[in-house]
Amino acid sequence: MLKSMGTKVFALGLLAAGLSGCAAYMPYSGPRAGNVDDVAHNKILAGIQLVDVNYAMSRYMKDEMDQSNLGALKDFTNPNPLRYTVGPGDTLQVYIWEAPPAMLFATGVSSMSKLSGSMMTSIPAQMVGSDGDITMPFAGKIPCTGKTLNEIGAEIRERLIHMAHDPQVVVRLVKNHAQSITVVGNVKKSTMVPMIPGGVSVLQAIAAAGGVVKPVNKVTIQLSRGGKVLQLPLEEVIRNPREDVSLRGGDVLTALYKPLQVTVMGATKETKEVDFQASGISLAQALAQAGGLNGNQADAKAVFVFRLEKPSLLPHWPKPVQTLANGEVPVVFRFDFSNPATLFAAQTFPIQNHDLIYVASAPITDLQKFLGLIVEMVYPIQGLTTAGVVP
Repeated sequence: MLKSMGTKVFALGLLAAGLSGCAAYMPYSGPRAGNVDDVAHNKILAGIQLVDVNYAMSRYMKDEMDQSNLGALKDFTNPNPLRYTVGPGDTLQVYIWEAPPAMLFATGVSSMSKLSGSMMTSIPAQMVGSDGDITMPFAGKIPCTGKTLNEIGAEIRERLIHMAHDPQVVVRLVKNHAQSITVVGNVKKSTMVPMIPGGVSVLQAIAAAGGVVKPVNKVTIQLSRGGKVLQLPLEEVIRNPREDVSLRGGDVLTALYKPLQVTVMGATKETKEVDFQASGISLAQALAQAGGLNGNQADAKAVFVFRLEKPSLLPHWPKPVQTLANGEVPVVFRFDFSNPATLFAAQTFPIQNHDLIYVASAPITDLQKFLGLIVEMVYPIQGLTTAGVVP
């Protein structure tokens, strides 16, 4: 009898010893809400900003992102698309009209105008040389680089005015080699689109390349100019004429078919990478595509978005800003989905490419796991008792 009691006490002792350390070793899929909350005062996590998001904060971030995009758009807008300047490699045709009686171009390759009796002379087309000049009879070398067609015509007239009788000069662009736009990527045909007087817009350049080969709503147009890069969803460019900016010579236009992605982890119905269109996605839409919060596990007060942000994002951070080597700030945005007002914030909050959305498990799940471990440890003892191994 004493031996039987001793065996049971020993078994229960083993059970108690095992359970005493269970809380620390129970499995879980990611940081608990308390671990993330430690960001606010944990010295190890001192560089991470923890930002509570409400509707006002979400709206502010959405507006700031829109304003940032508009600012970048202005930097890439050609302020004077009608001003085309000539450069080396361009081919020009010069026409000269001389009022009667013609003195300089009365003979040679001239034709009589039926309307006024003036003489029109067509100078053979010539390419602007590497020195930026063309050569004109009687006028000599005419500098062309950086000048418009009208400015070149005025320069030629100025030189001929004392030799010809009231000359009028028109300069026409025959071929453009100096200024062109490179269009590559997911288009039917990569091509060089020459600039023309009047300008070339994004959509005109894409059309000249035969259009995109992927669905419009999944294509991002990347514009590279002078070391700067601007990305525009093609669907937005089509919808909003303001985004169909006039291009400049030397621009590189790339049609990208590269789905943007956000990773959703934790207590959701699915752990997955969610692809979204170039036009963007909200937090609510991203969670919906992952099946939403798992009602049996999720802590509705602990929905987080992990992101690296610019220090200028917020005028006031929760604590002094510490940037990483790349100049960005690690930020955790926290959402309390138990508050109905937060659902409006989730509908507005803009998700960015490579964001990580994490939903923490509710504290009750740790208790459920704990009780599950008890069952797993108690049932074997009961089985041994039933079998007579443990009296």
